[in-house]
Amino acid sequence: MTRTMYDAVTPSKIPAHAKMVAGYVDGHFANMGEMATRFPNATRVSIAISHNTKAQVLDVEDGASSPEGAVQWCTHTMAATPNKKLTVYCNASTWPEVRAAFHKHGVTEPNYWVARYDGVPSIPAGAIAKQYENTPGFDRSVVADDWPGVD
Repeated sequence: MTRTMYDAVTPSKIPAHAKMVAGYVDGHFANMGEMATRFPNATRVSIAISHNTKAQVLDVEDGASSPEGAVQWCTHTMAATPNKKLTVYCNASTWPEVRAAFHKHGVTEPNYWVARYDGVPSIPAGAIAKQYENTPGFDRSVVADDWPGVD
């Protein structure tokens, strides 16, 4: 079984019935406080855009961290947390580059939340979640029932 998770820059755009939401802890769109207020009973997933910020997920895409930054995040910023309990978010097209950075440094890979806007709510092999839909105001992801570091 899987779950549905929503994320948005503006929490009020997310459907009120959401049971799982993701928000940013840093950067111009930091909104975890708003997420906690709007969704007090939902499972909330924290996302960092800087590899120097602590969170459950690191965003690796243009305007956020890099593949090398992901390795630094796992080995320095989040060093007290096993990589099996960390997640890196990236686009499906850059996922191989992110994985290669971990292999290059001999670092255990984290979990992956992969973005592929194909409208298909299925998690690719090797990932824990997939962002599959971008609607006006929010994104929708399919997430495994057991997400290490979140559940």
